[in-house]
Amino acid sequence: MKRFIFLITLVAVSLPAFAQDAQTTREQERAAAAAAEAAREAAEKRVEADMLKMNNLVEALSKNLGQLHYLRTLCFGDDDQLWREKTAEMMDVEVGDDVARRRDIIRAFNAGYNQERDRFSTCSNAVSLDAAALSENARNIATMLGDPFREQ
Repeated sequence: MKRFIFLITLVAVSLPAFAQDAQTTREQERAAAAAAEAAREAAEKRVEADMLKMNNLVEALSKNLGQLHYLRTLCFGDDDQLWREKTAEMMDVEVGDDVARRRDIIRAFNAGYNQERDRFSTCSNAVSLDAAALSENARNIATMLGDPFREQ
């Protein structure tokens, strides 16, 4: 019986501490989620503000792909050329043989690449947030480019 009373006393004494630890953990999780949401929103606002400076959708997408290319190679290595290859495919479709437009598209891609290179030197959670915002932006641009009624 003494052992039983001792165990009940031990549980009763440790419950408030356990509850406080659980509440602290929940508060930390909420703070981390709020910080992640704020960082995501900041990345999206930065990408949107950058879009306002672009001359046309094809250049905007090219710059966006240049940014994604840098972030992807930063995290997955220089052998990963996915976004460079997709940009080359896009240029073939959108530009054709127009040398001046091709040069503008390459310039936009390189500007995006260099912009991200100046912002990040190591793969991190911030890179993931920027890549997500840039990917969403690229999806929106691609949708606009696919509109058969858009101005050329």
